Amino acid sequence: MGRALVIAAALHLLGAGSAGAGLAPSVGDGGAEPAVPASRRAILLKLKPLDEGTVRRALDLALAMLASPGCSQVYSEFLRPDGKTPQDELDRMGIGPEEFLESLVFTDGSRETVCRRGRAALTATPGSTLIYVCPLFAEFQIANPRRSAAVVIHESLHALGLGENPPSSAEITRRVERHCWKPARRLVP
Repeated sequence: MGRALVIAAALHLLGAGSAGAGLAPSVGDGGAEPAVPASRRAILLKLKPLDEGTVRRALDLALAMLASPGCSQVYSEFLRPDGKTPQDELDRMGIGPEEFLESLVFTDGSRETVCRRGRAALTATPGSTLIYVCPLFAEFQIANPRRSAAVVIHESLHALGLGENPPSSAEITRRVERHCWKPARRLVP
């Protein structure tokens, strides 16, 4: 019953969401609203409709996060095996993080070992712009949209050549969240 409700909610969100709208939505609480032309969208290959919709929503939210002050600094925080940063690679290509996200290719990852083991929502090989979408991504994105957007940014760091261990996968995501999530507002009693 719970899974059916999640799928029904996802289909409702996708019907009301950005699919076909041509523009990325804003991050809540008056966040930035980057206009992303539909013609400049990342490529999605061999994905089920639900996976395609949730990947688009995570990408749109990641783009909105990158438009906020300080988020893109995460690309300068890590060192690749060659001693350069992901930002150095973006500079070499002459593009920013937002444009790079739009150059990624997302495809079905159900045959990838890390996906079959249920240990990842997305996975990429350092230096490759091909991002594998694991079967659990749709449910993960629906349950935690902000974290799914952080994982998209995390995978973009790998696509720019960042390896793992060190830093750990958890550390990469933590730093993305630290840079890209708005600090929680304190409630005044």
